[in-house]
Amino acid sequence: MMTFGKTTWVKIALVFTFILTLILSTGTSIASASSNLQVHFIDVGQGDAILVKLPNGEHMLVDAGDNHYGATVVNYIQNQNIASLDYVVGTHPHADHIGGLDDVINRFLIGEVYMPNATATTQTYYDVLTAIDQKGLSITRARAGLTLLNTTVDGKNFSISMIAPIRDSYSNMNDYSAVIRIVYGSTSFLLTGDAEHLSENDMLSSNAPLASTILKIGHHGSSTSTTESFLDRVNPSAAILSVGANNRYGHPNQSTIDRLQARGISIYRTDLNGSIVFTTSGAGWLVNKQAWWRP
Repeated sequence: MMTFGKTTWVKIALVFTFILTLILSTGTSIASASSNLQVHFIDVGQGDAILVKLPNGEHMLVDAGDNHYGATVVNYIQNQNIASLDYVVGTHPHADHIGGLDDVINRFLIGEVYMPNATATTQTYYDVLTAIDQKGLSITRARAGLTLLNTTVDGKNFSISMIAPIRDSYSNMNDYSAVIRIVYGSTSFLLTGDAEHLSENDMLSSNAPLASTILKIGHHGSSTSTTESFLDRVNPSAAILSVGANNRYGHPNQSTIDRLQARGISIYRTDLNGSIVFTTSGAGWLVNKQAWWRP
C-alpha cells in the first residue's frame, strides 16, 4: 500500500483545489455549451398555449388555452420541473388564449406579465385580472417595438421582441394579438396569436424583421390570416397549427393549407400530432426528436 508524507498530501490538496476552482470558474461555459431553446406548442384543443424554455435558464408562457385547459397547462409546466415563469404573455383577451392563465398565475411564481391594450367584459378576462392583482403583479402593455430580452448565450445572439400590435386601436380583437419573435443564433420563431390580415399588413408596412424559421400560424389557420405577402416575408421552413380536432369553425381553412404546401413548408398540427416540441441549439432544429437542418 502506497503512503504519502505530509508534504505530498499538501501538494495533492493544492492540485485538487486548483482543479475544483477551474471547474467552478468555467462551470457556466460548460453548462451553457449544451444550452438549448425549446418551444412547446401544448395541445389545448381549439386554443393556444406555448411554453418556451429559454437557453439562459428562464421560462416564458404565451397563452394558456381555454378555461377548462388551465389544469392541463399547469400539469404540463410542472412536468417540465418548472416552478416559476419569468415572462407570461396573454396575446389577447379571447378565452381560448387566456382562459387558463388565472390557474397558471395562481400556481407559479410569476415575473413579468404582458397583455395588449385591449379589454373584455367576460368573466374569463376578469378572472385573469383578479389573479394578477392578488399576486401583486402589474401588466406591461404588449406592443410593437418592445424588447423582452437581448443578450448572448454561448456566443450566439438570443433575443425576444414584440412585432405587434402596432396600432393603439383595432375593430377586431384578434388584431390586438401580441406577436412575438424569438431569435437564437440562426434559428427563429414567430408566434402570431390570432393576428389577422390587418395586423399582418401593419407588420409588413412597419418593415419589422419578420423572417423566421418556424411560424405559429395565426388564428388557428383561419382564412382571415396568413396572407401570401405575409408568408413571403416570413419565409418559414415549418409551420405550426394550434387547432382542435373537428372544431366547429372548420379550422384550419384549406386555403391556408394550400398556401403552406405550395411553398413546401412542413406543417405540424396539434389536432393530429398532439403537443409539439421544437428544440434548437441555435443552429438547425429538432421537432419531436426528428432532426432538420437548413442546407
